[in-house]
Amino acid sequence: MGRSRRKYKQSRTKVRVGLPKKNPRLFKPSFSVPPKLLQSLSDTDQPLWDAEGTVNSNYHSFGVLSDPNAISQPSLVPPTIDSGSDLEEDDLKSALGKKRRDGRSAPPLPLTAMQRIHVARLVDKYGDDYQSMLMDIKLNPMQHSIGTLQKLCMRYHMYQNKNPLIKAK
Repeated sequence: MGRSRRKYKQSRTKVRVGLPKKNPRLFKPSFSVPPKLLQSLSDTDQPLWDAEGTVNSNYHSFGVLSDPNAISQPSLVPPTIDSGSDLEEDDLKSALGKKRRDGRSAPPLPLTAMQRIHVARLVDKYGDDYQSMLMDIKLNPMQHSIGTLQKLCMRYHMYQNKNPLIKAK
């Protein structure tokens, strides 16, 4: 009987021709150290490790944080999306949909063309009956929840007269 070609290939050793032999005792860095880094490493005014000092104080003298989570420890509660940072400008906050300093949030965005088509069909058939919109799987193929349907209908009514595709005569 014949022998399997796969077993034959597995049993044969692969000959590597022309590859240089690796010397594990010889270290050659694959990158060159920038001269500015070499100069900063050779400076003698760099702080030395204080054997009698604490680890945190030694890290601080080198300009390194011992615990990167220490910055966020005073406020263990993550910031909410609505509040945002006080450093951000109101225009940036409104563009990101966050709450502005004056309490107003950004207006909702207009619907896309496909969203307008789907929501218009739902509004024409059901009006403000969101429960019936939810149950209609033919006109609501994405199976949007009641809250999402309310938001879509609000955006539809808000920008209904401001349709960019239809120009006023």
